[in-house]
Amino acid sequence: KSSPWNFAMDSSATTSVSTYLGIEANLLALPILFSIVSVTLLWSASRLYFSKDCAAWRLMSLSTGSFGRVYKGRRKGSGMVVALKFMPKLGRSENQLQSLKREIEIMRDLRHPNIVQLFDSFETETEVVIVTEYAEGQLFQILEDDGNLPESQVRAIACQLVSALYYLHSHRILHRDMKPQNILLEKSGVVKLCDFGAMSVSTLVLTSIKGTPLYMSPELVEEKPYDHTADLWSLGCILYELHTGAPPFYTNSIFKLVQLIVKDQVKWPDTMSSLLTKDPQKRLSWPDLLYHPFVADDVLGDS
Repeated sequence: KSSPWNFAMDSSATTSVSTYLGIEANLLALPILFSIVSVTLLWSASRLYFSKDCAAWRLMSLSTGSFGRVYKGRRKGSGMVVALKFMPKLGRSENQLQSLKREIEIMRDLRHPNIVQLFDSFETETEVVIVTEYAEGQLFQILEDDGNLPESQVRAIACQLVSALYYLHSHRILHRDMKPQNILLEKSGVVKLCDFGAMSVSTLVLTSIKGTPLYMSPELVEEKPYDHTADLWSLGCILYELHTGAPPFYTNSIFKLVQLIVKDQVKWPDTMSSLLTKDPQKRLSWPDLLYHPFVADDVLGDS
């Protein structure tokens, strides 16, 4: 089936725990690049092939899961590197596909230095494909390898995440799946928030549950209506984990986890601990969060 991209599987393809995301790219040049790349995606057995008379992208597998497949792609003959996420249509209802397409359109309009940039999207007969920035480091892997981080690094990450969330919430967008796996950390120290598969446009309060249990707010696990403060709870859980090396609530039992999230008090230094206030009405939120001493000096409050 004809598509705007052409791919070739790299023979050195490997699998790793990563999600798609960010590079610094010359956005002004992208329309030109896209207009001259005429390509074809062909699926045969379990490999991707490219049409020899078309410009090609060399791919390396990054991850595979229930969400689909993610590849790192480099345009042959250039240094342009992107990430491509292939999401199968099979198993999704028409409503779910339409919701996915709406989320892609929302993501297409996002412009923030700490949010992954969507470059392009297209469909094949069997998949929806999005093309985004690519970034190497994943915060989850850094935590796995290093445990807790020094306060200066936690502060730098916190400022960038607060800036990204303020931008999203100012545009009435909830992320709904904040977790270390969805945060990319480039070598330069720039944080990129990614994976907007669960995001939603807010209409004051929502009731549908999406997200990761370890980072879910009390109102979410109790299936109560929620708003942007659920994202801020998740931010608090992430910052706690960056400080201590472990999530604030952890157990192998989902039932026990829910009980801990709803009832257990967090023992945490004062550093932004009010993000983990059980009552969402009393939780640290906008605009007060922008002026919290831990982030006030560096957060991009005018995002």
